[in-house]
Amino acid sequence: MMQRDVHLHAKGLLESLQFRQGDFGEIGIISGQMQRAQRCLQYLENPVKNFTFLGYTFWTGSYKGKKVTVGNGGFYAPDSAFVTEILCVGGIKTLIRLGSCGGMKQEMTVGDFVVVDKVIRGDGATRYYVDDNFISHVDKDLSKKLVTIFEKQGKVYQGACWTTDAMFKETKEIVNPYIEKGAICVDMVTSPFVTVSNVYKTRVAAILVVSDNLLTGEMGFADFRLFDAEEKMTKTIFEVIS
Repeated sequence: MMQRDVHLHAKGLLESLQFRQGDFGEIGIISGQMQRAQRCLQYLENPVKNFTFLGYTFWTGSYKGKKVTVGNGGFYAPDSAFVTEILCVGGIKTLIRLGSCGGMKQEMTVGDFVVVDKVIRGDGATRYYVDDNFISHVDKDLSKKLVTIFEKQGKVYQGACWTTDAMFKETKEIVNPYIEKGAICVDMVTSPFVTVSNVYKTRVAAILVVSDNLLTGEMGFADFRLFDAEEKMTKTIFEVIS
C-alpha cells in the first residue's frame, strides 16, 4: 500500500526542472495551441525560456515594464489541470486563457469572441480538486475589461462556457440540457483552467474565439476568419494587461 501522502506535486516537479521561485511573471497569458503562444511571445521584451516539459513550453519577459509569462497550457481537461497547477504554484497571480470554442447560440459565427463569465463543469479532472457542488468563478473586473477592449475588435458575447471531455459526444441529447443551464459555448479546457486557479486563489479570466457552431453546423477550423480573430486576440490581449 502507498504510504506517502502524494506521489508527485507541482512544487517538486518545478524543482526538478531547475525552476526557481520568481522565474515566472505575475501575469500569465496561456493558450492551448503553441502557435498562439508564439504569437504572444513576439510582443515580449527579452523573453527567457523557463522550461519545456511534456511538450509544454513557457517563456517570461517584459511588456511595458510588467513581467509576463506566455506559453501553451493544455488542449484538454487533464493536461490543462496539471499545467494550470504548475503555473499557480510557480507564482503567477493573474492567468488569462486565450482559447477557442464551439458556439451554442444560433447567431454566433466563426471569428466571434466569447468572454467567459460562468463555468459549467462537464469534465472529469476538476472532480479531483473540488466537490461537485463547487462553483468555479472568473474575475469579474478582468472579464469586464476583456469585453470593453475586445468589442473594438469584433462581436463579443459574454456568458457561460461548458467544458466537456468528449468532443464526438456533443449530441443533442447532451448539448441541449447544457444550453438550458445557460451555456453559450463549449470547449475542453476552461473548467480546469478556472477551477484550479480558484483553488490557488489566482485571478483568472478567459477569452475564446468561436471556431464552429453546434446549432447551425458551421465549421470554421480552416476558416480565415478564425485565423484573423486569433491574430487579433494575441495582439489585443496585451492592451488588457498594459
